[in-house]
Amino acid sequence: MRRNLDHVKHLLDLVQAYANEDGIYLVELLDKWSSSSGNPDKPLDEPECIYLANLCAGAGFLSIAGSNLIQLTWAGHDYLDSITIKPNS
Repeated sequence: MRRNLDHVKHLLDLVQAYANEDGIYLVELLDKWSSSSGNPDKPLDEPECIYLANLCAGAGFLSIAGSNLIQLTWAGHDYLDSITIKPNS
């Protein structure tokens, strides 16, 4: 499987949008991931979500607790900030 940086950003955006102060459970994230393709006939693949979540955890962008509770780390927030286009102030 190849790393898709657009999907990495999408995954981190989902975690940031839907995690509460404790995080988001993997099963909930998978549901959000699958339904977020914008095309109900072609949902995003769950195996890709799991693969990217593990890559992001290895890169320090996500923390994954033993009960599959996922949270964005400080580095993950910084990464999202660095790749998000901000309008001029």
